[in-house]
Amino acid sequence: MKFADKMKLYRRQKEWTQQDVAERLLISRKTISSWENGRSYPDIFMLVQISDLYHVSLDDLLREDHEMINNYKEEHTMNAKKDNTFTISYIINFLACIYFLFQTIGLVKTTSFSSIWRVVLGVMVGIALLNVYYLISRCDWKKVKGQEKVGMIITLIIISVLLMKISDYRFNISDSYNNGRDFGIGFVVAIKSIAFTELIWLFSQFKERRAK
Repeated sequence: MKFADKMKLYRRQKEWTQQDVAERLLISRKTISSWENGRSYPDIFMLVQISDLYHVSLDDLLREDHEMINNYKEEHTMNAKKDNTFTISYIINFLACIYFLFQTIGLVKTTSFSSIWRVVLGVMVGIALLNVYYLISRCDWKKVKGQEKVGMIITLIIISVLLMKISDYRFNISDSYNNGRDFGIGFVVAIKSIAFTELIWLFSQFKERRAK
């Protein structure tokens, strides 16, 4: 018997409606309908709740439904790939932040490099900038609580202000408004601020995903 048929059978044995089940599992009735019609499957965490609700084992829920088992295998493989790409992206961001820090305080001066190395460094920085946005897209925002989001915003603002102060001191931005250099400096400051904020607030996800 397939999972969809089992869901119908267990629900009818309890004499529950789809709405009754949805309220007990804290999900929508449409989701229950989708499961019972075989259009989708619950994730592994919801599967445990279903097992507890109907007092049946996970083995009973999964047995005989090879399509569902294959779906979970594919989902596991996909999640593993996402975790790996997130881990790599975070490490790249970490290295980029080290460079940004050294460059901001003046320990790294590109003017001292040869033209070839400046080109190479430019490519690497470009990759780092793209990675900043990529890391945001790979973040599991469902795990980020409201207070943490507020913390991220506050951290971003504080770091931006600090970097602007440092840039104003080093480049004298107030005198560069006429030649447009301030726009470029502002853009770089924004990228650096996002990178440092990601480094701080996404560390817990990096640690969790790397341990899998």
